[in-house]
Amino acid sequence: MKQRIIIASVLAMFAMHGVADAGELSAGVFNSFKGFGLSLDYAPSTGILNSFMVYADTYRVFSGTYRDAGIKMVYLHYNRLKSFESDAASFDILLGPGASTGYVRDAGSELFGFILSADVAIALRARFQRNIDLELGAVAELGFISGDNGGKFQMSMYDNGLAQALLPFLKIMVRF
Repeated sequence: MKQRIIIASVLAMFAMHGVADAGELSAGVFNSFKGFGLSLDYAPSTGILNSFMVYADTYRVFSGTYRDAGIKMVYLHYNRLKSFESDAASFDILLGPGASTGYVRDAGSELFGFILSADVAIALRARFQRNIDLELGAVAELGFISGDNGGKFQMSMYDNGLAQALLPFLKIMVRF
């Protein structure tokens, strides 16, 4: 089931009309204490950057508490606040809203649930001359998680979305 969700998500990203018309397209890896996965970014204009991430949510997997990771999909619509130029690279300060969905565990729960959240992200993106980008940022997620809890449906706030807001991520991207 998880493999089908991943495949469908990646295909949906490539099928989007905006990706075909992108002024700049980049793809790479997403790394964080929250999880790891893939990222696809496109910039339809100089002031906007759209970012899609699909990653394995590894909440308490590496500590040995749980064995199974969840899956999370994130869309961020960045606005470039400021740009700086140097001889070797250019740097962008990015800020913007987004949305997340997935099938993950929440703090204090052993059960998986579906999440839906509104996000806000801030990042610093370094764009090097050799078509390599590095992006360091953080995402805060305010949303809900729902799932089956002992035979009855339960919906609650997604606590990890705000509790893990200060955990940074690093994306290593290649521009096309």
